[in-house]
Amino acid sequence: MPWQPLQLFLQSLEGKLEGKVALITGGASGIGECTAKLFSKHGAKVVIADIQDEQGHSVVNSIGLSNSTFIHCNVTNEDHVKNAEDKAVSTYGKLNIMFNNAGTTDGPKPRIIDNEKWI
Repeated sequence: MPWQPLQLFLQSLEGKLEGKVALITGGASGIGECTAKLFSKHGAKVVIADIQDEQGHSVVNSIGLSNSTFIHCNVTNEDHVKNAEDKAVSTYGKLNIMFNNAGTTDGPKPRIIDNEKWI
């Protein structure tokens, strides 16, 4: 069964994220959105940091305001990242998990160091 490893992984999360706080860049869509919802489902509070404001607020609304918050964040700007970290700590009192999921706007490159533009 191809989904069995995934199901075992998800079962292993039971209770392990309870009381944790996660900051997820690129959390307004795609893998970041799914991660935010999964972390929240397993007890974590999540801070969604993204440049997609409307989508970020939509994810917060679907998770719930008591378990999530959104902050506009462009990861190419160190001040934005620092503000996102500060938001996590000021809102939830701590920061346990940082998941950098923000993507790039450049086309695919064979080596990561060849990428010039990050969002």
